Amino acid sequence: MQYYEDVVLNKEHRTRSYHITKEALIAFAKEWDPQPFHIDEAYAKHSPTGLIGTSVHSYAILTKLLTEISLGEDPLAMVAGMGIDEWRMPAPLRPGDNVYAISCVEAKRESVSKPNMGILTCVAKLLNEKNEVILSYKSNGLVLKRPR
Repeated sequence: MQYYEDVVLNKEHRTRSYHITKEALIAFAKEWDPQPFHIDEAYAKHSPTGLIGTSVHSYAILTKLLTEISLGEDPLAMVAGMGIDEWRMPAPLRPGDNVYAISCVEAKRESVSKPNMGILTCVAKLLNEKNEVILSYKSNGLVLKRPR
């Protein structure tokens, strides 16, 4: 188990690649964000962006990939997320993309109200095979300190 004290600042973690199929992109959008440029190929051909995935789908994929790392061989003693800041979507998620995530902890501090926990500030990014950032954000999370 990795505790607050074990976290190394600015150490980059990279996930495995994840392939986005057109069928999965459309199915997700039909359920969660059924705008025509997400679900209708004919409509999307006349849209400035073409057929693109939803921001919620990008976030779900990023979360899945990062969770696989945090629950891997040496899991992080995460307690709870505290919020997301600086949410950016500079490039769209597209059918056929092979995406991966990178993350690092850029800051950490001890919790004043919970002395057995610390707060991590993390930067996370979802990128495509051309290394274009699809989604990025900063988040804060509570992590357990090493038991005494």
